[in-house]
Amino acid sequence: MIGLVAVRHAFRAVGSVRALAVLLAAVLCAAGAAAAERPHVVLILADDLGWKDVGFHGGEAPTPNIDRLAEGGAALNTFYVLPSSTQTRAALLTGRYPMRYGLQTRDIVPATRYGLAEDEPTLATALKRSGYRTAFIGRWQLGHAQPQWWPTRRGFDSFYGSLAGQVGAQLSKGGKTDWRRNDKPVSERGSVTALLTREAQALVGKHDAAVPLFLMIAYSSPAYTADAAEAALARHAAVADPVRRAYLAAVATLDAAVGEVVAALDARGMLDNTLIVFHSDNGGGVATRFPTGEFDALTTGADNGVFREGRGSLYEGGVRSFAVAHWPKRIQPKTVISDMLHVTDVAPTVLALAGAAGDAQKKPDGVDLMPVLTGAQRAAHKEVLIAVEDFRGAVRVGEWKLIVHSSLPTRVELFDVANDPEEAENKAATYPDRTKELLDRLNAYAYEMMPAKYLDDIPGAAPLLWRHNPAQP
Repeated sequence: MIGLVAVRHAFRAVGSVRALAVLLAAVLCAAGAAAAERPHVVLILADDLGWKDVGFHGGEAPTPNIDRLAEGGAALNTFYVLPSSTQTRAALLTGRYPMRYGLQTRDIVPATRYGLAEDEPTLATALKRSGYRTAFIGRWQLGHAQPQWWPTRRGFDSFYGSLAGQVGAQLSKGGKTDWRRNDKPVSERGSVTALLTREAQALVGKHDAAVPLFLMIAYSSPAYTADAAEAALARHAAVADPVRRAYLAAVATLDAAVGEVVAALDARGMLDNTLIVFHSDNGGGVATRFPTGEFDALTTGADNGVFREGRGSLYEGGVRSFAVAHWPKRIQPKTVISDMLHVTDVAPTVLALAGAAGDAQKKPDGVDLMPVLTGAQRAAHKEVLIAVEDFRGAVRVGEWKLIVHSSLPTRVELFDVANDPEEAENKAATYPDRTKELLDRLNAYAYEMMPAKYLDDIPGAAPLLWRHNPAQP
């Protein structure tokens, strides 16, 4: 900080004009130093990676690179995401619950005609405004039908990947995909995981390390297993179930990709001052029938450990993700955090670190996690909204979690998640007062819920179901 005393001395010593020049140079140096202290930020999103499918949780597939991130930083053992891809992406980039802007139900898929509302600011927009270089690599899934929803219109300087997620594990020349570089379609060939990793390496390799970088990489693996490396498949040849075998090979292939991105940061001299946050978009895919009837999963290879169900579910297996945060300059190695955290916390944390301002009219639901990550503070949340929709919802308050299935026949479940992580014992009848307390909290969120945008895509559904919430009593 440049003090008034120093300014007064400068004026006396060299006169007003020179003093102003000295002062300006000092201010610019200070500003430059402050900019240099701002971290690079790399957010890596896996697709349907199970909670137990990483080595540091006892996973079957070797994940040495992911394990090194956890070993050298913080393992976040109670990190909540949303039940599906679009919802988690939206929460990650806005710091707000998706029910506040109509994305609380279903994924955005190729046939979808809506996207993340233009008046909902993103983390990338705020960072770009504050001097960050911003890039998105991978599956966008936040709107493709209109250009105003594309990544390059939502704060990202560059984009490489799929807008609608209309890709499998492999690209072929001439194949029908929505693969793009920035706003223009491009024809590529090869493994999607390898293409995305190569792009990230190239971007980091030519990046000016003096300029803060915000990079988000959203992989399609291990949900899509067909681009698993041959060597990884060979390592798991003894696994009898072919679905599980391919899935484990895809996990190992993803781990190698993460290692290559980290190596690129290290080679560029950026790793020590880079905050890396890595987690899944939702729980691992297990056999599930979704309440919306979308993409029921009958055979999958993920392992969510003790947690019940998986992708698309409000039980822990669907919404509790493995997560790591790695930043050598600020986060101590071997940190383990069991406090309740949420994906909406990422945006406020990064904004605070960058000294960037969000939209004052769009209050975040997440909080700055750095006091927790550095050990200066315990739990960031007393409660977390898991989800709220027209036909179901869930909230966690302290050790307790309430799930409401409001479609007929209705069902209310109360679990002591801290002591019953399997969600095996419904205690709603045993603790009616606690049940009512959490139901009141869930209903309070429901009164704030915007109409779900997916209804606009269903002919005849909007007049029947689209509604504004009544005034809260």
